[in-house]
Parts: sequence; C-alpha cells; structure tokens
Amino acid sequence: MITACTPKSNLVSHWYYPEWAVNAKYNQPINVLDTESALGRYALKTKDISLKDLALIHGHLCDGLVISYVQIKAVLERLFPDGVIDRTDLRVVSKNGPCWVDTASMMTSARTNFGTLSIQPEIGDGFIIQRISTGEAYSVHLKDGVFPQEQAELESKIRKAKAENKDVNPEDLDRVEKLANDLSIKLLNTPPEELLDIKKLDNYQYKFNFQTGQRGDVINKDAQR
Repeated sequence: MITACTPKSNLVSHWYYPEWAVNAKYNQPINVLDTESALGRYALKTKDISLKDLALIHGHLCDGLVISYVQIKAVLERLFPDGVIDRTDLRVVSKNGPCWVDTASMMTSARTNFGTLSIQPEIGDGFIIQRISTGEAYSVHLKDGVFPQEQAELESKIRKAKAENKDVNPEDLDRVEKLANDLSIKLLNTPPEELLDIKKLDNYQYKFNFQTGQRGDVINKDAQR
C-alpha cells in the first residue's frame, strides 16, 4: 500500500519564497511516486513536491517558474486522476528556457539524457506532456490575454538592450520584476480553467529533439540596483 509523506517546511515562507506564494489559494503541491533506489522497485511511500521546492532548486521564484508549475500540474491531474503522479512514466516537450526545462524535469523527472525531455522551440510558452504507458497526451498553454502586454513589451526592451550591449535601466528591471510578481500572484489565485488552454492530443507521436541555447536568467546579474 502506498502512503503519503508531506514535508511541513513547504508551508512557511523564506526570503526566496514570500508569504503571497505560501498563502495563494491554488498553490498546492503535487504528490509523486518514484523508485526507492538506483536499481530499486517502486517506493512504498509517495512524497510532495511544492513550488517552494522548485524555487529553491531553480534559483528563484519567478513568473516563468509559476507559469510552468501551473501548466504542468493541471495536465498531471488529468493524466493521473487518482492524485499520485508516477514520475517513472512521463515524457515532455518544452521550449529551451531555464524555467520551463527545470520545472518540467523536476515535476516529471523527464530528462534530455534519457530522451524523455524533448527541446522544441516551436512549442512556445507551454508544454506537451505524455504518459508513456498509456500514450495519453495533452498540450497546455496560457489562454490569450493572460500574459500582460506591458510585461511582454518591457521584457523585449530589456533583452534588446542587452543584445546591443547597452546599459539596462535599473528602474526597468524593478518594474518588470513587479509585473512578474503580480502575474504570479494572479496565476496562483485564479482557477486553472480560467488561465489555461489544455488540449488532448489523440494518437500523439512523441519525437525527441535536443538543442543548446543561451541562458537568459543571468544576463542582468551584475546590473545596478
């Protein structure tokens, strides 16, 4: 019989994980099943993985991490309606972004080195997630209008400045971080069905692809505050 184990440390805030995340209405962990050793059988207990866990390992809590978490969690709930996510039985298609790839790998155990995490830029800011044993697959994206136009334009402005080797205005960085946090708060307090466009993919044929890219979440690490 599989039993659950819930870590209490996920219920409190830390400097990298604010109260608004802890208290968000729809910020609930996923319950996962793994093997118990390198050559082991299924574990006899499940464990919870929270958004806080993802933020700690990824490096920060950001809107990309929250978007990915909300999207992947919604699909996993369809693939595993009993509430226990079998992380030995999943493969994912993601774009090549640090938030997207990290969240997909940590929530599903999909990995590029095993061919279960396919990097395909054309997927955009969403995912395709497939349960290997059944072939059941879904695509997931934010609905049109959920991502703020002001934030998209400001992010584009900052990236363009860096690409042209120009100084980035610290006020722009403050503003874009504020917009990102506001979006994260909205995503974690809104019913997923109001945010997400989820489509079942009949007869989906998974194809593995791998590519490298430039890491975007460190380009302003030395910018003035």
